[in-house]
Amino acid sequence: MKRLAIAAALLLALAGLSAVHVWCLHSLTEELTAALTQAQGEAEAGHWEVAASITERARDRWLENEGYLHATLHHRDIDGVLSCFGETLAYLQGQERQPAEYAAANARLITQLELIAEGELPTWKNLL
Repeated sequence: MKRLAIAAALLLALAGLSAVHVWCLHSLTEELTAALTQAQGEAEAGHWEVAASITERARDRWLENEGYLHATLHHRDIDGVLSCFGETLAYLQGQERQPAEYAAANARLITQLELIAEGELPTWKNLL
């Protein structure tokens, strides 16, 4: 009986930790997506420096969580997001303003963040 109770406690602990991970990751990606959407609006309004500043803060927020992210996600996913941040910032900080290219890079970055969060959800699609 003692073994069964220990196994059940471990199973509940793992389920709880998984739920906390999904919630934390979802909160982080939602925060970054909102910031990147705001940056897109600033760029469309011609405020490229403000958009760059918002995007840099979003990248810094991602990097603040790098230890947690490396412990819980695939490294290629983390590296992909960092590459997208670099590409997006390059368009924002460049001398030539290329709104279409920036919008495409920013959309790729937002999509990558959304896919990472979606990939951690306990759905049939992810379990199979």
